[in-house]
Amino acid sequence: MMNNLDNELSREMNRVQEFMLTEHYVEGFESVALLEDNTIIYIDGQMISNHSDLDREIFTMILEETPEGDSFILSDIQERDYLVKLSSLGNYFSDDVAVIMYRDLEPVKESLRAIVSIFVLSALILNLITTVFAFYLIHKLTSPLIRLKEASYRVLKEPNLVVPIKSRDELGELTLAFNRMNRNISKNIEALTNEKNLRETIFSSIHEGILYFDHDKNLLYSNQPGQYIYDKRNQEGAEGLSNLFENINFMIDNKTSEEGQITFDDEHYHVTSIPISNVDITDGLVIVFRNVTEEVNMQRTRSDFISTVSHELKTPMVMLTGYSEALLDDVVTDPKEVKEMISVIKDESERMNHMVNELLQLQQLEQGQSSLNISSYNVLDLFKQIEKTFSLEIESNGLNLVIDVEESLESLFDYDKMIQVLVNLVDNAIRYTREGDEIRFTGREEADEIVLIISDTGTGISKKNQKHIFERFYKVDEARTRGKHGTGLGLYIVSQIIKQHQGTIEVDSELNKGTSFIIRLPKERENVHETF
Repeated sequence: MMNNLDNELSREMNRVQEFMLTEHYVEGFESVALLEDNTIIYIDGQMISNHSDLDREIFTMILEETPEGDSFILSDIQERDYLVKLSSLGNYFSDDVAVIMYRDLEPVKESLRAIVSIFVLSALILNLITTVFAFYLIHKLTSPLIRLKEASYRVLKEPNLVVPIKSRDELGELTLAFNRMNRNISKNIEALTNEKNLRETIFSSIHEGILYFDHDKNLLYSNQPGQYIYDKRNQEGAEGLSNLFENINFMIDNKTSEEGQITFDDEHYHVTSIPISNVDITDGLVIVFRNVTEEVNMQRTRSDFISTVSHELKTPMVMLTGYSEALLDDVVTDPKEVKEMISVIKDESERMNHMVNELLQLQQLEQGQSSLNISSYNVLDLFKQIEKTFSLEIESNGLNLVIDVEESLESLFDYDKMIQVLVNLVDNAIRYTREGDEIRFTGREEADEIVLIISDTGTGISKKNQKHIFERFYKVDEARTRGKHGTGLGLYIVSQIIKQHQGTIEVDSELNKGTSFIIRLPKERENVHETF
């Protein structure tokens, strides 16, 4: 805009100069100055113009400041700017002549301000439009990304989540790739879950305890039997187990498989440790615990059986052989002595017969060949029958028998088998009592059970022996009996018969205070067939 004003002022200057050059005398310049606005003619230091205050002020400023060049800007006392052009015509006249023309720059400034305002307003409007468009574009770009972000958080709870595709641009392709990736991840997770469930099912169905440790002895996996064993490691009596876990690092570092057997809580385990290695890097150790308690007990039972039967049969057979030979060789001829020997032979024969019958019954119970004839019987009648059976023995040993049961109490059981149970329990009670002790029969009804208790005030059974008395061939210290001893099968057979009745039997005893055998029989039997 300044260039346009300068060009316009130059054209005016040229026009005035051409007119002045047509005049041959300077006296005619006064008319030119009077006709032109914002024009000053300088002649030998004199100013010719329409004598306005502005002309005088600009003329004075030119004389005082002597600006350089033919075009410049001057400011008056009111800080108003003017574009001034100065052209000398002294070469064409004998006097020093110059033409001064000026223009006020305020209109230019106002135009510039207006243009700037227009530009600023346009910039603001453009910025607003750009901002709105940017927000729209950002929303359009980020909304699919936000949906993908939210879907990535929800994918754990919704494995088959599908994000809708709302465009076919790059974001749409990204969403499509996310959905495909999610499907693949879901399939992989499902496969891993199925594999994990299958592994858990397999390991849970395995009776062996499995423990997997990393190199730092951290337990990474265990099935239920393995966790049971791991929880026992710091308990009293599990020194072998504690030593095993303390040597885990040694077994891992040496990368060797080891086998052995440990015992705790009366349970026997065959232990196998297997290091898990990958090339030269050892990842951990797997320990497998196989419960061999039954095998150990069977082996011990077999050994005890052979030893017990051999011992139990040897004594009566020696006596039978010796007394028979004495009778055959007429070593004893006195009728009274002969009768005593024959009585001994009879007693020992009955003892052997009883032993054989117990072994046969044991075989039947364990093979499930023993059936029950269940009916409802009066409990008092049952106890009266036992009292009758042992009346002579109880009287001869100076014992007291007390029956504490209601006359109307009845229970479901096999009469003959229950007689056998009570005979064994009473026989034990007589053997472990002394003269003046008491044997008590108690019967009562509790909720949905009938409870039968055979108790005595005899020598009692130690806590150590109580948990073994229902095992096969287990015998308590014979020194505390009346001299009678059995095979160790009686209480085992009793427990199996009670179990066959769907009942339970337990013992409560204290040394030198007495013993109580507590039998619980259900009022109603389930219609099931049990084998032992």
